[in-house]
Amino acid sequence: MAAESGELIGACEFMKDRLYFATLRNRPKSTVNTHYFSIDEELVYENFYADFGPLNLAMVYRYCCKLNKKLKSYSLSRKKIVHYTCFDQRKRANAAFLIGAYAVIYLKKTPEEAYRALLSGSNPPYLPF
Repeated sequence: MAAESGELIGACEFMKDRLYFATLRNRPKSTVNTHYFSIDEELVYENFYADFGPLNLAMVYRYCCKLNKKLKSYSLSRKKIVHYTCFDQRKRANAAFLIGAYAVIYLKKTPEEAYRALLSGSNPPYLPF
């Protein structure tokens, strides 16, 4: 996928020409054709010891509601929607978990298909939980 800024070259595509997941160094600005959003500071794991995830079911629900609202929004109907995360390995793993869970629940993908989509981008490997 070639975006205006070229930042989405390694993005993972979950819905053709509509929903993407990307790891970006800088916070991007939304454009006429693309809407960017992140949950890195909004949905944060509360650790028990030295663990970092995965996020709980309530956060999965909140993420799914947020993403469904964006996908159904009239003002975003003609835009590519990009869930982006930073290079912090823990935040990346939790963000990937959320979009993977969304793909299984709403896009009816198998866990293997969702994981394959996450590996399709040109990003470093994910930190295991």
